[in-house]
Amino acid sequence: MKHYLLSVFLVILSLSINATDKDSTIYYNLPDSVKAVQFMAEINVQAITSKKEVFAGIKTDAVKLSLESDKNEKEIVFEFPATAKVMATGSNVDADEKGEIEFNYNWSVNEMYKLLIAVATDSSENFSLYSGYVWLPKEVKWKLIGTCKIEGRWNTLQSPATFFSIPKKGSIQANFGQVWCQRNTGSWKNMKAEMAAAPLINLIGHMDSVQQRQTEIKLIEEAIATGKTDVKNNSEAVYYTIMKEGTGKQVSVNDTVVAYYKGYLFNDGLVFDQTKDKPATFSLKRLIRGWQIGLPLCNVGGKIKLVIPSDLAYSIRTRAAKIPPNSILVFEIEVVEVKSPQ
Repeated sequence: MKHYLLSVFLVILSLSINATDKDSTIYYNLPDSVKAVQFMAEINVQAITSKKEVFAGIKTDAVKLSLESDKNEKEIVFEFPATAKVMATGSNVDADEKGEIEFNYNWSVNEMYKLLIAVATDSSENFSLYSGYVWLPKEVKWKLIGTCKIEGRWNTLQSPATFFSIPKKGSIQANFGQVWCQRNTGSWKNMKAEMAAAPLINLIGHMDSVQQRQTEIKLIEEAIATGKTDVKNNSEAVYYTIMKEGTGKQVSVNDTVVAYYKGYLFNDGLVFDQTKDKPATFSLKRLIRGWQIGLPLCNVGGKIKLVIPSDLAYSIRTRAAKIPPNSILVFEIEVVEVKSPQ
């Protein structure tokens, strides 16, 4: 009887394992001291022998990003809760299905891709932005798949993992190279404890940058034509208007600037940052390119409004929870003082 019960137990255990073992997942220990805002892994799918859907990628406790193959169709998919709101997408992606953004792309076996998940959080309003990106080796550029807004959470990245599916028939062979998490301080931690140079991720000159610039310039010029914005002038693709003439020294890009400012999104007017009782002081050379182009058009004591396309601002980066990738930014800036370099 004991042998019979043992046999039954082993059969049940085996069925339980087979029923749940549909993907292979490796979780990486993330110490509490590592406040991770980006998670990146290199991935090389070496072989696929299944005709059914297979996938390999990276995930956190909130979102998932993967290379997927189903028969002869291949795509890169960013998945998130169905209740989340899509805030941005790359060009030529499909965001029609709730909880999923798909990029139809014929990725290749035996080619090294890089998958990246980034987060920006807002604890005061209790939400986070999550973005998924892929490095495409043939194009030698990063591409934004999409960005979603998840309400009710503002943690940094939790439970980072790599994974691949185990189909019932056939197989997929995937190899993960370097795996990294970036701290909120900007430094990187190698999750395999390997000695390797930290990754350099340039999201400015991304795959869709030319097309995105054209789209945004068209939006700005249509707003000018219809009177939805009062900017009238253009300098190197930064649109501007002088709100108040200044009588002091003209601002130089080499200056340290003391100024009051308000920044908001062009599409809906959402204020993401502003000074209050005191002006801010900053080195102009350390700010976004749009400020470096636009602020020298103003004199001390003056006030200027800048409308800045995303490639001259934060591009497709997920830098702040209130600034989604591909955001056109508006700044109203009053220059109080400038300090020239000695």
